Parts: sequence; C-alpha cells; structure tokens
Amino acid sequence: MEATEIQTGDQRLELRLTIAEALTPRRRSVRQHIAEVAQFLAVVAQFGLVVLLVQYWQLESQPLSRLMWLAFAGFVIHHLLPLRFRLPFFATLSLVAVITGVGHLGPNVFAAWLTGKITTTGFLYHLFPGLTLIGIGLGLIGICHLPIRFGARVALIAVAGAALAFLRAHSQWFPDVTEMWVILGSMFMFRLMIYLYDLKHRTAPFSLAHAVSYFFMLPNVCFPLFPVVDYKTFCSTYYNEDWPRVYQSGLKWMFRGVIQLLLYRVIYQFAPLDVYKLSSALDVAGCMLGMYLLYLRISGTFHLIVGLLHMFGFNLPETHHLYYLATSFTDFWRRINIYWKDFVMKLFFYPTHFKLRKMGTLWALSFATLATFLATWLLHSWQWFWIRGTPLFNWKDFSFWMILAVLVLVTAIYETTRTRRRTLTPSRVTLGQRLIVGLQAAGVFSLMCILWAYWSCQTWAEFETLIDAASRPTVREVMIVLGALLLICICGMLWGWSSRETSEGRSTAATRGPFHFWPSAVAVTAGSICLLAAPSVAIRAIPGFKNVVARLHGDVLNARDMAQQRRGYYEELDVGGMDNWRWHNAEEPEGWSKGKKAFFRERSDFLLKDLVPSMSTVLGGTPCTSNSLGMRDREYQKAKPANTYRIVLLGASNDMGTGVNDDQTYENLVEDNLNSRVPDARYSRYEILNLSVAADSILQRVLRLEQEGFEFQPDAAILSVTAVDEQVIASHIRKALIQGVEPSPSYREVVQSVVRRAHVDGKMPAVMIERRLQPYFTELCKWSFQRFAQQCAQRGVRPIVIYRPAPADFSGLESAARRKIIGLARNAGLEVLDLSPAFDSVVDRSSLILAKWDDHTTALGHRLLADELYRDLVPLLFGSSSKEQTSLLQKP
Repeated sequence: MEATEIQTGDQRLELRLTIAEALTPRRRSVRQHIAEVAQFLAVVAQFGLVVLLVQYWQLESQPLSRLMWLAFAGFVIHHLLPLRFRLPFFATLSLVAVITGVGHLGPNVFAAWLTGKITTTGFLYHLFPGLTLIGIGLGLIGICHLPIRFGARVALIAVAGAALAFLRAHSQWFPDVTEMWVILGSMFMFRLMIYLYDLKHRTAPFSLAHAVSYFFMLPNVCFPLFPVVDYKTFCSTYYNEDWPRVYQSGLKWMFRGVIQLLLYRVIYQFAPLDVYKLSSALDVAGCMLGMYLLYLRISGTFHLIVGLLHMFGFNLPETHHLYYLATSFTDFWRRINIYWKDFVMKLFFYPTHFKLRKMGTLWALSFATLATFLATWLLHSWQWFWIRGTPLFNWKDFSFWMILAVLVLVTAIYETTRTRRRTLTPSRVTLGQRLIVGLQAAGVFSLMCILWAYWSCQTWAEFETLIDAASRPTVREVMIVLGALLLICICGMLWGWSSRETSEGRSTAATRGPFHFWPSAVAVTAGSICLLAAPSVAIRAIPGFKNVVARLHGDVLNARDMAQQRRGYYEELDVGGMDNWRWHNAEEPEGWSKGKKAFFRERSDFLLKDLVPSMSTVLGGTPCTSNSLGMRDREYQKAKPANTYRIVLLGASNDMGTGVNDDQTYENLVEDNLNSRVPDARYSRYEILNLSVAADSILQRVLRLEQEGFEFQPDAAILSVTAVDEQVIASHIRKALIQGVEPSPSYREVVQSVVRRAHVDGKMPAVMIERRLQPYFTELCKWSFQRFAQQCAQRGVRPIVIYRPAPADFSGLESAARRKIIGLARNAGLEVLDLSPAFDSVVDRSSLILAKWDDHTTALGHRLLADELYRDLVPLLFGSSSKEQTSLLQKP
C-alpha cells in the first residue's frame, strides 16, 4: 500500500515537472511576444513622429509629405503580412506611389472626383503620367529578360535608351507627361547598368517582384537625385537581421536625415553665400565653408531615403560616413556617396584594372582611376540631362572631376607604395597618431572647401572674386580661421579613425556590435518631439526669433538666389521637389519676355537705356505698350494742361508694370482714382506720368528726372525705392564701366571718387566690380537722395519718396534693408510714404508674384499698392480735408 502511494506521489511529481517544463517555453514566448509588440508600437510611434517632422518643417516638397503618410500606412500593413507576401506588397505600394506622385494625385483630387467636382475623365488624366512611366519601365525590364543573347539584350536597351533620350530632349512635344521624364531617368539611367551586370553574372535572385521593387523604389518618386542602390545588395539585405534592428536603424537614419536637412537650411539661409557681397577674408572663408556644407542636402535626403527603405525590411548600409572628417582624398572618396563609389568601382574601376594588370600595379591603378573619374564626369552629365533636359559639358565641371581624380590617384599611389610595419597584435592608437589623423582631417577639409567653392561658383570670375576678397586678411580673421581648423582637427582626432567603405552590405564593427533598441528609440522620440516643439518655445521666449523660424520653415530662396534671379541667372540644379518655391528649377516659357529687345533701346550716356516710343510687345507674358513720349503709360501732352496737377513717377520694372496690362499698373489705378474722386477743387484733372524704366538704379532715376522729367512741368515727383536698390546701383556702375560710358557732369565727381577708392575698372570681371563697390552703396544712395531733394527744391517741385515692398520676402531680409533706405531718405529731408502695409492682408504672398521664374508683381499686388498709395498720398498733397475719403479700389 505504501509502495503504491509512493509510486503515485512520484508520478504526480513527474507530472508537475513535465507540466512546468512544458509551460516554461510558453511563458518565455509570451514574454517575447509582449516585448515584440512593445517594440513594434515604439517603432510605429517613432515613424509617425518622423512623418510629422517632415510635414511640419515642409522638407523638400509637398508630395514628400503625402508619400511619407502613404509609407507610414503601408509600413504597418507590410509588417503584419506574412513574410512571403511582403515583397510583392512593397512592389505594389511603390507602383501606387509612382501613379499618385507623378500625377499629383492627392486627397483633394480624390475628394473632388468623389463629390463630382471633376469628371472621371479629369481624374483619369491624373493617372496618365504615372501609368506611362510604369509602362515604359516594365518594357525596359522586359527587354532585360528576353530569351536572346545577352549582347543583343544590351544592344536593345541601348537603342531604347537612345530613343527615350531623344524624347526627353523634346519633352515639350508631350506636355502632359513632362515631369515623368525626370523620375523615369532617375529610376533607370544607372540602375539598368547594375541590373544588367548582376543579371549577366547571376549574383542575385530575379523575379517580377524583385525587379519592380528595385526599379520603382518607393521614395524615388519624390527624389530625382537618388542613391545608386546596388541590386545584389538590395536583394541580399532584405530582412537579413531581426526586424527591430532593421527598423530602428532606419528610424535613426531618417531622423539623422531630417537633422541634416534642417542644418542645410540654416546654412543656406544665413551663411554668406553671395559672392557679390563679400567684404573680408572672413566672409570668404564663411562662403567657402557654406558652399561645402550645402552638400548636407544630398546627404540628408539620402539618409531619409535609405532609412525609409529600412522600414520595409531592406537593411541597406549607410550612404555617407563622416565625410567631412576624411583624412585623405582616397578616404574622402570612400566616405562620401558610398553607393556611387561602389557603383563606378564595380562597373569601371575593377574591370579596367583587371584588364591592365599586366602593365603593373601602379599603371593599372592610374589608368583605372582616371577612367573611373572620367566615367563619373560623363555619368553626371547624363544625370543632368535627364533632370534638366540638356547635357552638362563645361570646363568647370570637367576640371573639377579631373582635379579630384589626380588628388585621389596621388593619394592612392602613396598608400599603395608606402611600407607598413607588420604586427601580430593590433597596436594601441597613440595620441601622436591621433594628432596626425586630426591634422590630416583639417588639411583635407580646408582643401575640399576651396575645391568645392571652385565647383560651386557660377563662373571663373566669381572664383576670382573669392580669391580677391581673401587677399588682405587681418590677424583676427586668420586666428578665427585657424580656430575653426583646430576644431576640425579635434573632431578628426576623436572620430577620424571610423571608416565605412562599402555599400555592399558587409558587416562592420558597428553592425556586429550589440544592439540597444530602447536607448535608440528614446533618443529618436525625444529628438523628434524637441524639433516639433522647439520653434513655438523659441518664439514665445524670443519674439524676434519668429522671422528665423519662418525662413527655416519652408524651402524658400535665400538672399543670394533672390539676387541671382534679379541678375538673370539661376542656381543650377535643384535636388528637391518639383513643386516648391525654388524658382531656379522653373524655366521661363518661350515668348514670356520676347519683347525686351524691341521695347528697350540702348543709350550712349549714363542712363544707358530707355523705352522705344509707340511700341507694342509682350513682357512678362502680358501685352505691353509705350506712348509716343517713350513711357509705359497713356498718351499725354508734353505741355501740362491748365488746371492739371501733374506728378512724375520714377522707378524700375515693377513700377513700370512688367507682367500686367497697361491699365492695371498701380500708377494708372491711382490716377484713375484721383480723377474720379477729385480730392482738391483747384484742379480738374490729375496726371501721373510714369518715367520708370526696368533695372534703373536710383542714380538713373534721379538723372532721368533731371534730363526728362522736369520738362513735363510736374507739381510733384515720386521717387520709388526698394530694398534691393543698393544692388541695382552696383549693377549700373559696373555696366557703365564695362561699356566705357562716362557719368554725366554733375554725377562724375561722386561716381569717379567711388570708382577710384574701390579700385575698379571696366577690364575687371563683373562680379569683382560689384563686390568692390559694395562698401560704397550707402554713400551713393545718400548722395542720390540729397540730389533729388536739391533739384526738386530748385524747381519748386514737391519731392516724395515711396518705399515699394517686395511682393514676397521669402529670404526674410527685407525689413532691415527697408529701415536703412527709408532712414537715408528721411535724413535727406524727404517725405517718405512707406507702402509696406499694402501686402499685410495677403496670407499667401506667392499669389503676388507672376510666376516661379518671374518675381514681378501681379495685378492683385498693383491694386493693393494703388490703394495704399492713394490713401497716403492724398492727405500729403491736398491737405487734411481729404483724409476722410476712402479708396474705391477693390480689397482682396
């Protein structure tokens, strides 16, 4: 009996142990499942914060915000699907992104279609560009897999590429799909080469889902400049590690990309990038540094792109690695745009080196390096062609790549031939070795700043101007520059040893190290919340910070690019979106300003030009006529009629009314209102004669008043000034010097004095002349105001200065320039009417500008200016009895 009980007890114990052992893995799996759910929710929260960051700061373009929300929703579905369905889902999502992105098919279009505001035909019209791109792309992929010899397939791809290039060069033939060509080129111009290479060598799996995912990669629709992802790496890194590590790495890189894009905006908006305005060697150092740091935009977008691909399982390596701390030119080549380096090494360097290896290592290395950089130059021109529509072949671009090739080659030969001490155990890095690395990093950084500035300057004359401005450094400036290089040296000592040389997915010390999910998640979450909340906190703490935040909040032109647009040329390549207000990405339509040559005529005196009388043409896309007296105005008698109050207006192209109809200029609107209201009973008629001429400086306006305006017997003269008048003065004097035009006798003394002290002459490059004239702008403006007041006083004409605001102050710099020029006018004893409040009621200031390629004021802007000018002018000229009169002009 006892034995039976003992046996029964043992059986029960055994059963309990068995149950405990069975339940232990279950409990462990439950805990693991809870941990995975928590990690996934943390990833979702971080991804949502990154999407909000992109939207809040308006990074790149509006389509990018829509794409990020699409990717966010797609990520959640993608993760919850079984693994075998994830790649086809990503391919489908990428095709949806192409259709909606290229066709600008946003929620508003869907809502309008569903509510009947647009027809089904109109809705399908939005699908056409994306479907066309997909059709062409699938056709190219199909050619790659035709059951014919590989050489024949390559030949067919070449023929198809040539045909598509011809159509790209004539994209105006297909206006409905114009934007499609840029994205098509970005997706296929380099990836087809890699795909064919890997297809030939069978280095990766091939399927429809793989091909569609690779070529139509989800983020590509918003980024014409896209990292050259290797196909083999694209396939081999797909979920090659646990998903928490893959996703968190992507989130960390996207956050890093946002940081770099915001740093880019800070540099773009506030660095001294305008070569025309450099006044010291320190400005030159800041300009060169700023030009080099602008590459953060490429680096930031590439981090954002690759991080987004991580969210769908593609564990791609980083595209850039501490490239500003490179310790040699070969190290720089390894660290910056790693994907591009691996692309040209794979397709050009290694094949060339292998074929020439019998010549010897150094000869093979030399020829292969030069061939690789020559291919880089040609492929960049090919890329430029697909983005801009014309190839880029100029001496500056070629010389930049060849100089960099020589520097890399010399460093590579040195590294190949120098003897290295062999040790059995890793040696400890000494402080002296770190110091050498830091000095190397500072030296490479400074040389790359100079080389990058050379590449970034629009012309050789601009680079000459940089050197000229840096030719007389002070001790203080030298010490500041050396201090900055010391900082680079210290950073190089700390992080210069870190290296990341390949994009082929090989593990590194960083990837092999322990992975800490939660510290990284907390850092990304806290950083994102800070970037979302910091602007509001900063504005509350420092109200003056509002303008700074506004300039960083959108992708808007800085002062340099605004100035370049006024000078008539644009920043060359926009890596951002197609629909933002980066005007230099927009091309002026044919015939927009076809009448310039007919409407203006040159003069041999200091005025340089005037209007052709009785001319009718097109300016700013709008009909434009001049009267028989050579004004952009109505017909007037030269002699002032009886009982007439006559005003002459002196201004530039906005005052002349470029881009609006003859009867829509603010001057004509004010004249109409004066004649309809009759503010003073002594006069039965009011006339405002518009003597404005495009690009007239303040010197030319005052001189035009003296030579022409006073002949019309005016009662008052209005001198219109703007925030950019100092820049226009420099342009005027520069043109006069280059053309050999002598100033008018009364102007000769002051102009020649400035020219003499600035050490300029007509043989110098234009940009150098304008830069050297910069310190004398205030003096010339001050003299012009005094001359204007004096000449009007001598003839009994009432002088009035009006400040005409810019239609859109995207750079945020107008207020300081406005205060300065208004102060100069008032110091000369002149009455000033500030028309700045005219545009205060307009929320979207871009509505006041003609087009992305033309910053002249629209008809709406002219109405607002007319309303403000009438309200201020009538009390000033005709007394307080007119104050109660209100404008009949339409308010927006």
